[in-house]
Amino acid sequence: MTVSGVILAGGRNSRMNGMNKALLRIQGDTFIEQQVCRMRELCRSILVVTPDPALYTGLLANVQYVSDIYPGRGPLSGLHAAFRIVPTEYAWVVGCDYPAISAQAAEWMRRRAQEGDYDAVLPIAEGSHQMLHALYRPRPLLPIITERIRAGRHRLSGLLESCRWLGIAEEEWIRARIPLDFIRDVDTPGQYEALLNECAQASAWKEESGRGRSETQI
Repeated sequence: MTVSGVILAGGRNSRMNGMNKALLRIQGDTFIEQQVCRMRELCRSILVVTPDPALYTGLLANVQYVSDIYPGRGPLSGLHAAFRIVPTEYAWVVGCDYPAISAQAAEWMRRRAQEGDYDAVLPIAEGSHQMLHALYRPRPLLPIITERIRAGRHRLSGLLESCRWLGIAEEEWIRARIPLDFIRDVDTPGQYEALLNECAQASAWKEESGRGRSETQI
């Protein structure tokens, strides 16, 4: 495979009242456990960018940990730390607060990157550039990222000013029959509660539907 997975888990979680979003649970597993499981469908290696690997070593197996060399610079410094050691041509980068990441979406972005020789491919949905569920080429981007950090330009979206990139609009995802739920992130306790409620309702509907089919068969 030509893709490595990168999970950015070094944020301050201020909007989550200090709770580590990577360790939030849904359907029995933490976000980061589910992310690693889905990444293994596509990636030969997985890196977790975190200042405290001890938080995850009991949960995750066969992943590599790396810490920011430029701490406090946001997601751009996470890309820098990971891209220095990513062994593959492409990196599928996600934030740790995306509970429904999609290997299908990542592979489609990889093909688009390869076909168009892009340094970055990302969804454009809900009026935003979704740079934390995106596909990147670490080798050409690393010197650009390093230069921007050293110049004090830490805004992640600013990276697009200096590279060849492709944005994939919502209608293209729909035509490709790839659901866009993978772009949903959980930033606040209210969003987390809403997600849990949705999952509970979906489970109840599935259970009720299964019971109905059993009764029909009887």
